[in-house]
Amino acid sequence: MSYRRYFAPEELPRRFTPCHEPADSAATDLRGRNVMLFIMESMSAEHSAHLHPELYAGRNERGFTPFLDSLMRNSLCFTQMYANGTRSIQAMPSVLGSMPSFKTPFVLMPQALGRSRQLPAILAERGYATAFFCGSERGSMGFGAYARSAGIERLVSREEYEAARGTGDFDGYWGIWDEPFLQFAGEELSEMPEPFFATLFTLSSHHPFVVPERYADSLPDGYTKIHKGIAYDDLAFRRFFERFGDRPWFRRTVFVFVADHVSSEKFAPETRSYPGNMHIIGFIHTPDGALRGQIDDVVQQIDLMPTLLGLLGNDTPYFAFGRDVLNEPERPRWSVSYDGRFRAVTGDQLLFFDEERAEALVRGEETPAAAPDSLVDALKGLIQQYYAHVERKNYTCDD
Repeated sequence: MSYRRYFAPEELPRRFTPCHEPADSAATDLRGRNVMLFIMESMSAEHSAHLHPELYAGRNERGFTPFLDSLMRNSLCFTQMYANGTRSIQAMPSVLGSMPSFKTPFVLMPQALGRSRQLPAILAERGYATAFFCGSERGSMGFGAYARSAGIERLVSREEYEAARGTGDFDGYWGIWDEPFLQFAGEELSEMPEPFFATLFTLSSHHPFVVPERYADSLPDGYTKIHKGIAYDDLAFRRFFERFGDRPWFRRTVFVFVADHVSSEKFAPETRSYPGNMHIIGFIHTPDGALRGQIDDVVQQIDLMPTLLGLLGNDTPYFAFGRDVLNEPERPRWSVSYDGRFRAVTGDQLLFFDEERAEALVRGEETPAAAPDSLVDALKGLIQQYYAHVERKNYTCDD
């Protein structure tokens, strides 16, 4: 594999390293709890009035995620959460393995099947039962294959749902409607041994943006084609929490909500260009209120795995391209992605890198800025580390 080597091997780890040591955590201790991770189709930040109140001021319809907004106000909420890619299949390795996607989506590279210890595998080693839920057909979009490679033991798809419930809840396009599938997932979770780590990928807010006929007149039309579908998924989550909220396992569960990417349907002008076109919903909720607050730093999907490992009391080194948001202040507070050139968004700058020359802009002003050498070197280091590990097909700290 051909890639740029910006730093000598002995210098590279000083610029950027994907190897993490266990945190001397001052954060909330959630060790031993279950984890339920929801990857939400097309949940742009702009759908939320909590995250973007200015978009809905003076409008009749004020956001399309009222239930999720109510959870965000009582959770650890990331107000500047960004996706690391623009496709659903890119979200899986970002969230489960802290692996970004650059020129080619990570999952589509043959090297993706290399040696790794991703979040599900690490937790399985600690006695967690693992499962992946998606209402599409088994094998759809490569989700199941990637979940297996990440260390997930059990896959629950449309086939399992229809074997138990019949075929009446197929949406005609992608799979089972999210509301009944979430209810089915809750029933399955109620039977799983604890602790468990489960992931559920929603699908009803995907094109062609239809909702069940019984909700067609009661859900808000919104301002784009997707808003009714977003309101439907928000309702589906509300019904899930209402039904299972009093179960003992529910109270012992850490709920993680994150979008896969921004919607193709744009509402706010700033969502049509970078970095607004990567700004998504992301937060961590504990029903007992153990974890609350608001983080306004830039956070990315690949930060979720390190952050969860810190919260769950991980005590072994691990491999991740993101940072533990609560315990690693020395790592860059940015979100990285690729769109013809490498790019990063920080709190006050946009950084673009074409493998030779770096360009920086002041966020919100589109005026040139001086990119700190340390930031440029960190991006070069991340890129070199990424392709070096891809070349070796090894995503662990054991080289």
